Amino acid sequence: MAKTLSYCGKLVREQDPDRFLLSMFAPSHVREDLWALFAFNHEIAKTREVVSETQLGLIRLQWWRDAIEGIYEREEVLEHEVLQSLADAIKAHDLPREDFEILLHAREFDLEDVLPGNVEGLVNYADFTTSPLMKLAAAAAGSGAGEPVQPVSVNYALAGVLRSVAFYAGQRRCLLPEDLMKEHGQSINALYEGKPADGLPEVVKAVAEQAVGGVMCENRLLRATNRLAWVYLKQLKRCGYDVFHPRLAVPPAFKTLRLIF
Repeated sequence: MAKTLSYCGKLVREQDPDRFLLSMFAPSHVREDLWALFAFNHEIAKTREVVSETQLGLIRLQWWRDAIEGIYEREEVLEHEVLQSLADAIKAHDLPREDFEILLHAREFDLEDVLPGNVEGLVNYADFTTSPLMKLAAAAAGSGAGEPVQPVSVNYALAGVLRSVAFYAGQRRCLLPEDLMKEHGQSINALYEGKPADGLPEVVKAVAEQAVGGVMCENRLLRATNRLAWVYLKQLKRCGYDVFHPRLAVPPAFKTLRLIF
């Protein structure tokens, strides 16, 4: 497969391996379109990591916003490895522009370097940075109306945020709710140094409990996405909600099989 993958396929496999795995649960003829969507998401999600100041990040996001505008309004595709495939996916599935706009706007929050004020703020962040992408992916994968895209997206995003706490801390970044951090005596600087106070697992547990259980999906891509979120959340629970636990660096046992059965 490695020799036949497109640029977007290789990018997603290397930079977003879980979504690459999830794309295997979609029909083979739409995987290229999914990789284009996921590659676009990676490009805008990494903005904070590749710029040195907020204004440069806003300029970068505006470039992508202009590129999307060109595709929709003028059928113009700028020279970029991701954009041609993305334009093809948009045309093939008549994907709505609004979802791209929401994703781009949501990524501006990353540039502010502030914590969500409360759990509701974090859930909103999870929703706005993930649900539009999953709507687009589900549409490309042939999802019917009425599928629970939003709860699946929030579950997946919350699991990702919690699994990334230690990684984000190394970047001096935190997405845990500010009110819970204060309630449990957490110092941001101590977290960034990898030495959080004892109450951090309580913060993580409170966030994990926002995940919605009992979500039923007909679409295989959505079903696998929700299952993967719960695989990670259950692993986190087994580790006592300790985001610095070494076992979290190891993939959960039988991860792929657990997405099937």
